[in-house]
Amino acid sequence: MLISFAEWSETEAYLAFSQLIVPRPVAWVLSDNGTSPGAQAGQPAMARWNLAPFSYFNGVTSSPPMLMFSVGDGMAGRLKDTHRNLRRDPQCVVHIARSTQAQAVQDTAAELPWGVSEIDHAGLELTAWDWPLPRLAQAPVAMGCVATQFTPIGDTAQTLIFLRIERVWVQDEIASFDANGRLVIDIAAYDPLARVGRGGYASLGPVVRPR
Repeated sequence: MLISFAEWSETEAYLAFSQLIVPRPVAWVLSDNGTSPGAQAGQPAMARWNLAPFSYFNGVTSSPPMLMFSVGDGMAGRLKDTHRNLRRDPQCVVHIARSTQAQAVQDTAAELPWGVSEIDHAGLELTAWDWPLPRLAQAPVAMGCVATQFTPIGDTAQTLIFLRIERVWVQDEIASFDANGRLVIDIAAYDPLARVGRGGYASLGPVVRPR
């Protein structure tokens, strides 16, 4: 089968390569909504925090350690909350979920009314740590990041957001150090969630280590 992407709409192209470029890691991004009209009207304090998943996501450099994720404002038809929030306050927390948390991740992708918390909607909890924003208590990895660059790409309102990692919290059960003092992550215990096409998620399965 030969596919000509040039003849397809943005939606058709997305459906194709979101199934071909797999598995993709998922950035579960917590950002600060700030003081909203809803909050002023007495909305719950949890509504201050926005939580959303992004699967166009990866690490891009180690010095300084940086991440990148892509926000499709064009397909949303408006500036997404995460994008808007990071333009105002560049600090955020990028989490990696376990495969068992796929439903919670999907729940936080829902379009909710202003002032309704994705965290409450998904039945999640926050906890304080060594960063101005809280982290998800249930996620095995949390990275305190600062947005440093916003780069528009493509023919629609798509933006690459680059983040510098300042802090990392890793669950004790999945982390150790080897004889050289280097971090070792137990991938089986970590069990990171992966994204595949057409609304699907996956776990990594067996790890292959070629010689």
